[in-house]
Amino acid sequence: MVTATSYQEKTASVGSLTLNYQEWGESTGPAVLMLHGFGVSGHMFDEFAERAAGKFRLIALDQRGHGDSDWSEDGDYSREAFVSDVEGFRQALGLDSFILVGHSMGGLNAVAYTAQHPSRVRALVLVDVGPESAREGVENIVRFTRGPDMLEFDEFVEMAHRFNPRRSLENIRDRMRHRLKEAENGKWTWKFDSRFRDKESSLRIGSEQSNDETWQLFRSIATPTLLVRGAESDVLTQEIAERVVREMPNARLVLVPGAGHSVPGDNPDDFTAAVREFIEEVQQGQFTPESGIEPLPLEALVESNGHHRRPGMLTFIAAGAAAVLAIGGATYLVRRNRQQSKERKARTALARSRQVAHVPTTAELEATRERMTELAADLALLGRHRAAEAVQALRETDLSPARKQVGRVSRLVGKRARKIDRKKLKKRGDSAATFSRVGALLLANLMLKGMKNATTQTKKRRKGRRWRS
Repeated sequence: MVTATSYQEKTASVGSLTLNYQEWGESTGPAVLMLHGFGVSGHMFDEFAERAAGKFRLIALDQRGHGDSDWSEDGDYSREAFVSDVEGFRQALGLDSFILVGHSMGGLNAVAYTAQHPSRVRALVLVDVGPESAREGVENIVRFTRGPDMLEFDEFVEMAHRFNPRRSLENIRDRMRHRLKEAENGKWTWKFDSRFRDKESSLRIGSEQSNDETWQLFRSIATPTLLVRGAESDVLTQEIAERVVREMPNARLVLVPGAGHSVPGDNPDDFTAAVREFIEEVQQGQFTPESGIEPLPLEALVESNGHHRRPGMLTFIAAGAAAVLAIGGATYLVRRNRQQSKERKARTALARSRQVAHVPTTAELEATRERMTELAADLALLGRHRAAEAVQALRETDLSPARKQVGRVSRLVGKRARKIDRKKLKKRGDSAATFSRVGALLLANLMLKGMKNATTQTKKRRKGRRWRS
């Protein structure tokens, strides 16, 4: 039996390769499969596994060409090859479904696997990875892995400590025992495929997808997803991380303080706490995406016979008003914030914005107008679908004086939305655009004023008919 503080090294035959892996915890617990990043091995998750093994069956795979797994004979390290390995490994272990954790390169492999086998992945944890990476951070990793490859063990430890000074020398020395192997001359070298270091190598590495195609792959994932970013990461920027959770239909972002790109080892306590909380929420059916609002899918705009609903006049009024007022709300916030100090600027934006889980930084405040313009354009295109979401977001805010008005607007705008089959809402959909407090309130007031005027005109017409008769 494997205890919470020990593990077993095992192997599995997958195609023509023998893949090595570490297993922690009880075999009866929920299975968690972990995919490491480039140049390391499954042991990068050791600190996390030591803390989480009490509740889960943790499996850390040494992917092809890494750790103690076989190197690819034909030099195939494409994304397709990695994904095929994961599926073959799943079959070899007899796993029906599992929670998938992927760091960096392993995170991209995890996204690709989930897109191809969504029924197998119960939940997805992506660690410091996105469709795009910061060039400087990637170049730092490349320089480190392509540095000297035949050194004394302690020389490797010193080199790794300079690369990541957040770790202690003792911690790095322990990690390097799993990343290095002793050469015939008594020195040490990397375990990963030496062809990775050759700039002229003909290896097929990663994916040939463009950034746009990779973004589309991320957007296609409806599986509950936690994106974990190291607060000091030089690989995944905050801007890209926030965009990922906005564009993925069922994702949430968490920042781990004191951690760089190698989050699980830089701050294992906070990383473990975040992942365990996420898994427990998924198991209990309590996970909610970043927006905090249940998104309405685009399918809600389509009748059961496949024809699009024809929006009414109120839909166009709501969409147009929302577009104008969202821009106006952004302009108001920007002008107000310019009159204040940089520190107070961020606090004011947070207090007056209802953009859930997004705290604008000083540098981002200038981009408020552009972002809200994009949201307004989306709303205008989707008509009642987004208008209903805006009203729902407003109803959930603490605006007591406007609550009665909001209720009236919601009943009118969302009349058809309430007829949507709730089962369909569990499928993939676009994340709801959340309006600023100012813009949403003005939208409600303007719509009510327009309806009041329409009611007055109707009464006058009726009165005129009675007088003529």
